[in-house]
Amino acid sequence: MASLRTLLLAGFATAAMVLPMANIPPAAAQTQVASVGGGAGRVIGEREVARRIAELVQQRNGGQPVDIYFHGMDNYIEVPATAQAVLQVESFSFDSRSGRFMASLTTPGRNEAVRFSGRAQNVESLPVLKNRVAAGETITKSDIEWIRVPAGRYGGGYIDRVEDLIGHSPRRPLAAGRPLRTSDIGKPEVITKNGLVTMVAQGPGLTITTTGRAMEAGSMGDVIQVMNVQSKKTVQATVIGLNQVQVITAPNMIVSN
Repeated sequence: MASLRTLLLAGFATAAMVLPMANIPPAAAQTQVASVGGGAGRVIGEREVARRIAELVQQRNGGQPVDIYFHGMDNYIEVPATAQAVLQVESFSFDSRSGRFMASLTTPGRNEAVRFSGRAQNVESLPVLKNRVAAGETITKSDIEWIRVPAGRYGGGYIDRVEDLIGHSPRRPLAAGRPLRTSDIGKPEVITKNGLVTMVAQGPGLTITTTGRAMEAGSMGDVIQVMNVQSKKTVQATVIGLNQVQVITAPNMIVSN
């Protein structure tokens, strides 16, 4: 037979519950789904079958979202021409350790149930870039989308919250659609190395401003080295805005000689 085929399913809103037995009695559960085609030869397609099996698995695993991998091909059910396209569960078994399942599904008017087998993979969602954002550009909400990945594959060090992306910038060009590490993202630089900045120093009843040259790049809140272009003195300063720094040392340290 062919190798396992992946069906990425989205949005299973199934209430968390635990079934008491390994197999569901005949006709204990059924699902109304859209059929494909009309008249004779209608079918309930693979996607709808997978969605129903995913619901059954979620009833066993506490509501954890899953992707369904079928064994084999032809994972659909033909519906008699005069019958409703309703999926009925004759039996279902699931091994939570391996993720393997077996299901017998049928529809009204069928003489025999159809057996399906495969594996359910627990999944989780991660935020990723949906398009290219250049290094240094600010990431906005419209730049982000969610993807489903195998649960536990991306552990510590990967970004799992939108809040950790919005307002930040890629440190280097990043491919769209891939999980991001925290080291891939940083605060946007508002001061460039060797760029001119406004130096601000404050004391009791006194505010002094002058022009400086940034000896290194910086983001909001960073402490960088800045040289007074008149006195040639270099001081430490905190980045407080676009091309603006707050001098940490005493005000007279930035006054030109």
